[in-house]
Amino acid sequence: MKKVEIGFWGVESILEFVSIAGACKEKMNLACGDSMVNAKSLLSVLSLSAAGGLELIIHDDSCDSLLRLLELYVEHGRLLGNKHITV
Repeated sequence: MKKVEIGFWGVESILEFVSIAGACKEKMNLACGDSMVNAKSLLSVLSLSAAGGLELIIHDDSCDSLLRLLELYVEHGRLLGNKHITV
């Protein structure tokens, strides 16, 4: 299992994220505090997207290629830190 903080910068970034996630075989969730949703579900991701401190949980240890595809989201999550951004 791998956990990384991620961030979004607009609706288009959410659509692209869900598209990438949906094309991968790994099971993944998006968490914020006590809430956890399926990271491959557009409506679920939209429901958490305005929250700060989003954490992507990938239920596979060999997910380096997936993390490379999601590098922009991980980097944006690092830049945001604990800041709250409304999408």
